[in-house]
Amino acid sequence: MLTGHEQRCELFTSSLPAVLRMGLLGPPQLWWRGTDLARRLPDKQQALLYVIAVEGHAVCRTVLARLLWGDWPEEAARANLRVALSALRRVLPGVLDIDARRVGFAGVGTTVLSDLELLTDALLPGAPAACRLAGARVWRGGLLADFALPGCDEFERWCALQRQHASAMALALQRELVHASEAAGEIDTAIRHARALLHIDGADEAAHMALMRMLAGQGERTAALRQYAECAAALAEQFGARPSARCYALYVRIHADTLPTRVEMFEQMAAVAGAAVPPAGGDGVPGLLPRIH
Repeated sequence: MLTGHEQRCELFTSSLPAVLRMGLLGPPQLWWRGTDLARRLPDKQQALLYVIAVEGHAVCRTVLARLLWGDWPEEAARANLRVALSALRRVLPGVLDIDARRVGFAGVGTTVLSDLELLTDALLPGAPAACRLAGARVWRGGLLADFALPGCDEFERWCALQRQHASAMALALQRELVHASEAAGEIDTAIRHARALLHIDGADEAAHMALMRMLAGQGERTAALRQYAECAAALAEQFGARPSARCYALYVRIHADTLPTRVEMFEQMAAVAGAAVPPAGGDGVPGLLPRIH
């Protein structure tokens, strides 16, 4: 019998006509009945769907009107929201659950799935390995990459916070996968996850250190030393900073061919990454943001 996560994975990759599949990580995608509605719907109609999907619950009409038409008088903003919702009802029959106060996704008759859900599933306590790998695979880029609503300052602020949150979750997941793979002796896999982590955040010093250690451990000292140079360049470009004393000490030991033990390296990585990982939120997911209502 399939678990809830397995069912979501299967539906997300399926072509079933009654499934609205939302690609929120990277340039947005909205697949419905074989059509990518992200290429057809007006931006603010798309944004309504994205906000509800990211929030994970029905959202107050007042909040939606403020996010998307905050520069309009209140009555005009509400009227624009009504027009947009009517249009979405026609395009996505049975998908939305709308009442006088809130707008959400219907729970009966239609399934709405997003890649963000799979990433969130992967970080839940006790998530199986297959679930974590599926969550890592869905990352195509930052949340709603390249999607913007000029003039909608409230929406842009909301997006900025949610993008930080999604990136923090993806980084936390890749760190777990790096540690688990290396602990299991699957060094090539651990290296892939570390590189994937750096694809999300090229200035993540802990990931650079993991790569330095693993490359050196495989006899690739030149590549490990080059990784230190890449780390130094990324930190200088992004923060105007130098590598930490721990990172430099690792570089010196690799240069001298005296590597630290795996336990020592895990302790070093935890010390470097600990400050960058947000604390777990109310649902056990790192860095969970407070929800809007």
